[in-house]
Amino acid sequence: MDDNFNLRAALKSDDELHKCIDNREKYLPETVEAAVKELQSRGIVFSEEELKVITEDMEARRDSLKSGSNSSGMFGRNDKNYQVEDPEAPSLYSKRAILAFSVFFSVLFGSVMLAINVGKTQSAIKASLVVLYGLVFTIILVLIAQSFNSNTGFAFIFGYLGAFSMEYLFWRPYIGNTTQYRAKPIWIPLIIGLVILIPIIILMINSGTL
Repeated sequence: MDDNFNLRAALKSDDELHKCIDNREKYLPETVEAAVKELQSRGIVFSEEELKVITEDMEARRDSLKSGSNSSGMFGRNDKNYQVEDPEAPSLYSKRAILAFSVFFSVLFGSVMLAINVGKTQSAIKASLVVLYGLVFTIILVLIAQSFNSNTGFAFIFGYLGAFSMEYLFWRPYIGNTTQYRAKPIWIPLIIGLVILIPIIILMINSGTL
């Protein structure tokens, strides 16, 4: 077990540790196991049955994450299975959030959100690669749209494709497809996106292109 989990558990009160164990479905397995270990070191006695149940729950959680890793892509419905409330878990924009912003704002926008995630687990260079990919993808999309005079539906389809490709190219290798995380609020990127998008829509309406 990572020593960091043990150190953090040592700083918590008995009530906080018990809360973690009692609500273990909301916490990382490592956090729960560290809580049990810390309480035992403080003289709290767990029955064999209690330890067995906790151990089985954590094993089941890990098995569930591994078994679902191949079906948890951008289009998967079990993205929330990887979201926890554990403050020890990284705070990341969810796959669904990145998908939504890629479709309704642009793949570049979605790539920036994904790059922020990657920056928490990898180097700044790898995070920059994500943004570069989103930029190139968006430029190609704009060129194709201009060449074929495509409509909004075309942009939505390519937004899906862009998000899907980023999940396989960057989320899986850089973040890990079994990583549990806290869902990062989307209010800031949403406000930024609307501030950018609304004037564009108004200009398109005034020019008669929408």
